[in-house]
Amino acid sequence: MVAGRPVVPDKITWLTSEMIKTRVAHGYCSPHLAAETCPYANICENCDNYQTSSQFLPQLEDQLADACILHDDAVQRGWDSEVARHARLIASLQRHIDRLKHDTPTTPPA
Repeated sequence: MVAGRPVVPDKITWLTSEMIKTRVAHGYCSPHLAAETCPYANICENCDNYQTSSQFLPQLEDQLADACILHDDAVQRGWDSEVARHARLIASLQRHIDRLKHDTPTTPPA
């Protein structure tokens, strides 16, 4: 808590707040609107060197769900650079998720 307020707001407050938003691995990034889009936002998920595994599917699916909400929010607010950034992230996360689901055995080995 800082000044009687949580350092990280609850998810609903964060998702609907009037600020640029990025979901990261263990928290959220919320720069001020005047800062514009961060050049480092979701850089790992879009990097060719990014590796993940099926153990992280729940987190990746949660991140994808948040990215879709943030994309739609940016569309409604007319934040074109944020719309494009979230669209890139959504495509990247979907590729990772699809690959992991394709590579994950659906039946346990005998």
